[in-house]
Amino acid sequence: MDNKNLPKKKTQLSIIIRDPVEKLNRSGINCLKYEKNSSRSNLDRLYTAGRDSNIRVYANLNPHTSETNKFDLNNVDQCYQMSLSSHTDWVNDIIVCKNTNTLFSASSDTTVKIWNTNKGNLLTTLRNHKDYVKCLAYARDKQILASAGFDKNIYLWDVSTGTSINSADLDVNTIDDNKYSIYSLAINNQASILASGSPENCIRLWDPRTNSKLMKLKGHTHNIRYLALNRDGTQCISASSDHTIRLWSLGQQRCISTIEIHTEGVWTLCVNESFNKVYSGGKDFRIYATDLRNPDDSVLVCEENNPVLSIDFGSDQESLWVSTTSSTFKNWSLKPNNNENRNYSSSKNTSKSNDNNPNLKPTHNDNIMNKSGASSVSSSFLMQQPINTNPSITIPGTYSIKQYHILNDKRYIVTKDSDDNICVWDVLQARKLESLGKENFENAIKVRQRFISVPNWFTVDLKLGVLTINFDENDWQSAWINFKDMDSNHVRQTQNLDLTDSKINYGFIFLESIFKTCPFLNPNQQQTCSNVIMPQNSQQSSTPQSIITKDSDTNQAGLLRFNIPDHTPIIFSEVAGRTLHRLEVRDLNKESEQQILSNIIPSWIVDALLGKTAPKLNRVNFVLNPHNQNQKIVNKDRLSSIDLLQVKKLKEHVYSKILKLDQNGSNETQNDTNNNFKTNELSNANSNSGSQVLNDSQDISQLAQRTIELICSDQILSDPEMNLRTIKHLIWKGTGDLTILYRQK
Repeated sequence: MDNKNLPKKKTQLSIIIRDPVEKLNRSGINCLKYEKNSSRSNLDRLYTAGRDSNIRVYANLNPHTSETNKFDLNNVDQCYQMSLSSHTDWVNDIIVCKNTNTLFSASSDTTVKIWNTNKGNLLTTLRNHKDYVKCLAYARDKQILASAGFDKNIYLWDVSTGTSINSADLDVNTIDDNKYSIYSLAINNQASILASGSPENCIRLWDPRTNSKLMKLKGHTHNIRYLALNRDGTQCISASSDHTIRLWSLGQQRCISTIEIHTEGVWTLCVNESFNKVYSGGKDFRIYATDLRNPDDSVLVCEENNPVLSIDFGSDQESLWVSTTSSTFKNWSLKPNNNENRNYSSSKNTSKSNDNNPNLKPTHNDNIMNKSGASSVSSSFLMQQPINTNPSITIPGTYSIKQYHILNDKRYIVTKDSDDNICVWDVLQARKLESLGKENFENAIKVRQRFISVPNWFTVDLKLGVLTINFDENDWQSAWINFKDMDSNHVRQTQNLDLTDSKINYGFIFLESIFKTCPFLNPNQQQTCSNVIMPQNSQQSSTPQSIITKDSDTNQAGLLRFNIPDHTPIIFSEVAGRTLHRLEVRDLNKESEQQILSNIIPSWIVDALLGKTAPKLNRVNFVLNPHNQNQKIVNKDRLSSIDLLQVKKLKEHVYSKILKLDQNGSNETQNDTNNNFKTNELSNANSNSGSQVLNDSQDISQLAQRTIELICSDQILSDPEMNLRTIKHLIWKGTGDLTILYRQK
């Protein structure tokens, strides 16, 4: 099928609310790589690929160094170097190429990225994949990079040029018969053998030089999570969720050894250069060292507190760097009884070190059975004590947000993190407002909840451990509120404008706050903005009202515009699909971004910010009936109004047009059968009226408030500022037309 004939997918806008610099990992660390004596600083460096979308670089983390004065052992700031931030989803795998100062990363955002490790900048993004990119493999001698993932495709890249080999034909020639997502890859240094593993439970072998299929190796009974090939491509080792490790002879095309030491799935391996020793870890929290020449010779190196995701050798292969599903990563010595523990902690926002808490040690099942019913793991392995009980280095992570609640005003969010800390966030400002400590989550919501109903205009995602706010074409227009209902504590009004009875739209405020520095979206940004502000006496028009939003003296953000932090990531993506582009707020005015934005920014954002469209006010149908059924019903018909109509206006309508208690307005009551409440009827007075009419209107309003009582669902509507939307969703809560009863006091 020609992709050009496919309908264009809708594009959504997202922002991530996070700190300017995040030196600590959040949530799990999918992969880590150790680099000895990097060319940049002649220091050992460690790279971590996190589930928070960042790649972090730490330097000089040698547990055996005697030069401890190089950094403060009690402050992680001394070893943190930088973050590589361009992915928008989990980073699943990384490969460091020391000779070319290059780092390759694969992500669930469907991209492979190539970085310069000297400067820390992004070189290029490879977008061939259509789904999560799960794994990478690298042939160092030939500089060939392989990538694969959930789209079932394998791509080979010549990383010396950054271009795809055989480009469009590669997926057809290489993996035409593969019907499964790919979880693991391996390639030998000469790029003569490529291996892939998947839930097919077999290993497929390819010749990457010709893209031809060579063989399949069968034996595993579950997903194959990790693969490694020896240098000359004669042997392969595999780890599987079936809790086994298998060593294969490619010449004989068979398994020559099965290692059964783990009680649950094996997720990662680390094999030495001579391919005679393997270190394994996975779901059972344990890391074993196994001599491949004598597979029965396995030693329990250490025991983690969480499932193990990645292992790499430390300095001189005398230790192991280990990452898990937690945000903490550690270094474990391979020398027995090394209990010296250096804890690199941060002075703020680090997770508690639970690693030496005996109450958190995992419980293992000693009765793991194979298909024949016999124990598949020798009891001698289960009874082993680790050669080290304390890590040499512990670098704690920070906490990830695990729970959130959007308050009724649809502006503030209360969150709870993995350490039970409670925080309050402002979506319109894209920042944290309060840190409440370990307060009760439900109580924190209750004391901040307001009795108001505002439509949903954004969604929240916690996949990265932080707040990701998603904003799409369908919902952005819906959040109209009365200005009085807006929490104006954080709004700086720069003009003497009376907005008492005006209506504002959160979606427009949000868009303008985000894109106020983008030149082609703000042609008149020095003078006006296009917030939809409906003054009290205005009719809704096709174009939004313009108001001054800059204070000429202070040049600060003005009326209903907020200063979004410059470091805030902005993401354009297909709805429930691929990322199209990522940048930060500070990049919006750069020329290099203008061409990209002009091609990918959705038309609904452009039209809104250039004043070509204005969101429509929502309407609600309702019925006004007398509370006393013996009272004559003047109008039984359904009424219709904008959902922001306030109780005080309803009372005025009942007073003047239904009960006809307004003697001064008797000439106007002939039209009381009109079922539509019009915008100019809802204002305090007509802008062309004289002062006497204005005074009369004010008198009528006061009399109506004293004389008329409105009731819904047996609840008296005592708040004159309450609107129909709030009444319908928080009081009525029923199906069908909203019914409101009236009576004289």
